[in-house]
Amino acid sequence: MKRIINFNTSVLLSLFLLGILILFHVNILIGILFFDYAPTDFLWGGKMKSVTQLLNFEIVSLLSSCIFFFLLLIRIKWLNLLKLLGVARTAMWVVFVLFLLNTIGNVMATNTFERLFAIATGLLSFLFLRIAIEKNTDSI
Repeated sequence: MKRIINFNTSVLLSLFLLGILILFHVNILIGILFFDYAPTDFLWGGKMKSVTQLLNFEIVSLLSSCIFFFLLLIRIKWLNLLKLLGVARTAMWVVFVLFLLNTIGNVMATNTFERLFAIATGLLSFLFLRIAIEKNTDSI
């Protein structure tokens, strides 16, 4: 695994993809809150029954993505919170599993838009696995 992609590349690509994911969720929230646009058919596999339900799920998704982003920053020591470094290391495994499960859900989705997200979530799952197996972060 370590020969397929190095740790630094995994981190930078994960930060980039998480940043795009955060912007995606922010844009959806802006659309719902300010423009009365709620694409319930395209998001969450078309399973959302109401705009309120979609709004709640998007808020949770945005907060989760932000937490993942900050945990990664702690893991690579760009945020100097050394007391949380052990938590961040363990969290990389949890994030890997969450993205893996998300990928499985996206692959099984009935709408094409969600299935396309399986590519991004699968890549993030792979990258977080690579980050999780790294013991030393002094190289970044």
